[in-house]
Amino acid sequence: MYPLTPEQTALQAAARELAQGEFAATAAHTDATEAYPWDNIAKLRDAGFMGMMIPKSHGGRGLSHLDTGIVIEEMAQACAAMGRITVDSNLGVIGAVMAYGTDEQKKIAAECVLAGDKPAICISEPNAGSAASEMTTRADRQGDHYRINGHKYWITGGGVSRLHLVFARVFDDGVEQGIAGFIVVRRDASDPAAMQVADDPEPKQHPLERSADVEARRGVVHPRGVGPPVRTEVEAEEPLHLAQWRVDETW
Repeated sequence: MYPLTPEQTALQAAARELAQGEFAATAAHTDATEAYPWDNIAKLRDAGFMGMMIPKSHGGRGLSHLDTGIVIEEMAQACAAMGRITVDSNLGVIGAVMAYGTDEQKKIAAECVLAGDKPAICISEPNAGSAASEMTTRADRQGDHYRINGHKYWITGGGVSRLHLVFARVFDDGVEQGIAGFIVVRRDASDPAAMQVADDPEPKQHPLERSADVEARRGVVHPRGVGPPVRTEVEAEEPLHLAQWRVDETW
């Protein structure tokens, strides 16, 4: 049990006021319609609850995992969808890029998230599921960029996210180098649960920025493979707090 600091108590109060005052009232509608809650996203962004752990040097608040967990708890209790969005806009993709990316990659990711984007991680494939070792999407180096080809399915945030961390097998001169994560910024939305990454240059067919070209100097998070996934016990806060809330309501 960690006692909260005065700053964390104030953070909790601010998060609770927003969650209970704005998000709780629309939670049932969000669940029933399965519509992305854009109005609530704007409020979450304006409150400074997206990209909370992004360093101040990149425009964020530089908060801790505990601070982030406090906010996630409050959002999850009021609305499951907003709890999930708060997780994804503070951990996962943005956490990986901030931990392992270059300064340029961090700048790209921070700008997206702080503007209200919930980034998406792209690992699962139609013939491999979430077994990353079985993925077939590949990234071939061509001069100063990589060309990515493949399919990604069941993408949480597909169709609404702009920032994607796409994992693929890397090939330099035809020799496989391992699996790496590529930062890809999407201009448009297509199938909300699938992404086709191909070298067809037609943007209407393949709406990834630069079609499927990713500049080598900004596209790869760890060229020899991304580091350990940035997943902590904080991500368990959402279901844990929902369960606790149900217990409290019952009693």
